[in-house]
Amino acid sequence: MSLTRSRNADSGRAPARPLSAESLRAGRRSRVVAALPAIPLILFGIACLVLPLLALVKSSLELRAGGIGFDNFVAVLSSSVDRQAILGSLQFAAIQALLCAVIGTPLALAMLRLGQRGRRWWLPLMNVASSFGGPGLAFAFLLLIGTSGAITMLWAQLFGGNPFPSLGSMFGLNLLSLYIHLPLYVILSMPSFGMLRAEWWEAAQVSRSSRFRYWRRVGFPVIAPFIAAHTLQIFTWSMGSYALPYVVTASPQSVALITVEIGRDLQSAVFGLERAATFAVLLMVLAIGTMWLYRTIQKQGAKIL
Repeated sequence: MSLTRSRNADSGRAPARPLSAESLRAGRRSRVVAALPAIPLILFGIACLVLPLLALVKSSLELRAGGIGFDNFVAVLSSSVDRQAILGSLQFAAIQALLCAVIGTPLALAMLRLGQRGRRWWLPLMNVASSFGGPGLAFAFLLLIGTSGAITMLWAQLFGGNPFPSLGSMFGLNLLSLYIHLPLYVILSMPSFGMLRAEWWEAAQVSRSSRFRYWRRVGFPVIAPFIAAHTLQIFTWSMGSYALPYVVTASPQSVALITVEIGRDLQSAVFGLERAATFAVLLMVLAIGTMWLYRTIQKQGAKIL
């Protein structure tokens, strides 16, 4: 006690007094009053997110014979058709994320060097390309490289018996989705890559360091966490894409995806919705895991800076 008093006396500050019960209650009331405007938004979130989520989990656990169990998950994971849909979605999302990281990273770095005048021309085009998706984009590509598309017919005349890959194949689906996801990756990554400071490169030049060594020792280690984080974002969005793949995967030879299988089950619903709910829960668990990993990597990248 004497040591505390001497420190307070030396610092010239009055000793801290404990808060009274009345001041504590007043602080709680002020926090409640401050949170009142957010109550409608909280109720809206519960009604539109939490309750449907609980209903979805309940539907995935319900059994046709009655009761609750994990038989629906066992049936989905045991079926070769369902496993093919899960592997197809994982493969499509992984290829899409890898292509965006490999092509989009140097593209974003190049756009940062254009300056404000150059970005003023290119960023609106990127925004339009990333927003123009869904069935409209699918039908536009069908007119170009569909079964009777202009490029497909020209390909047949030039190369004869070598058919052009269909849009429903893994190659065609990735080519189609890259039109949306690549500009989106560039738009998302540019603010993160903009954290690279020009002084670092100037210091490397003063130290007579090569450009390759600068990127290996300084540039790439700084932006690597952000590259991984945005790649995970593209992976998650690719796993959940539905409208675009649904239009181009109508033929039996097309790749199977989880989202397309969910849409078909919801349209028919002859044998119940247990399979669709099970697929949706698996997709939701995967999305939650990847987004948690995304937040973790983002925090690690922020610590570097």
